[in-house]
Amino acid sequence: MAYYQRRELELQQFEEEVRTVRILILGDPGVGKTSLTNLLANSEITPTRSSRTVADSEWTVQARLHEYPRVHLPHTPEWMSTSSSHRSAQSPLTPEELYFVEFYDKNDSVTYGRVDRNPLYKNIDGIILVYNMQDMRSHDHLHDWLYGPLREISECRQNKRKRKRMLSRLNVPILVVGTMLDKLRKRSLRRSGNIAYQLGSEEIFINCHDQNSLSEMGRNYGKVRNFLNRAVEFRK
Repeated sequence: MAYYQRRELELQQFEEEVRTVRILILGDPGVGKTSLTNLLANSEITPTRSSRTVADSEWTVQARLHEYPRVHLPHTPEWMSTSSSHRSAQSPLTPEELYFVEFYDKNDSVTYGRVDRNPLYKNIDGIILVYNMQDMRSHDHLHDWLYGPLREISECRQNKRKRKRMLSRLNVPILVVGTMLDKLRKRSLRRSGNIAYQLGSEEIFINCHDQNSLSEMGRNYGKVRNFLNRAVEFRK
């Protein structure tokens, strides 16, 4: 009995030590937000959707662990002149910080748009904008989906007298995702009018039903990981 109590205390301590980053998923109904969230939240320790999902009438939340790298590079002449083996001993990578990442997907049955105000938005650390590449209207609607949450985050995080321009790369981290890549025959080139270009954000194009779309050796995986790292930094 003492063993199980100790394990329960250890688990509770772990949950208290691991901080949480909250990511908001935005886009028109039917663009693949749920499939994308399934892909993003899938991991070795949460391989099934039931093992990582909490839902209510308004939100579906999926969670996974993210390792945020911390690198320590001492700025000393000795470090510059020592051998590689000694350098590794003197300047190791510090342990990675663990974070829970919670992906918040608002249920399609709940309507909201440009004037949407929700207390949850004040605690959001990153936003993923999702559109269907077969229907560029869903891309154009992203401005409306973004307006309410971004205004809430801006008012919460910034001094009102020194408020930055809302569509700024210095604001909350944003990742743009184009879905239905497997069904797209021809991609429309609209770089100057692309919301990712306007926001200075990264953009990826994927087939949400292909697990290899976010394989660790792929470019998409690197962009998602960089986005999550920036969300951690925004939270800090």
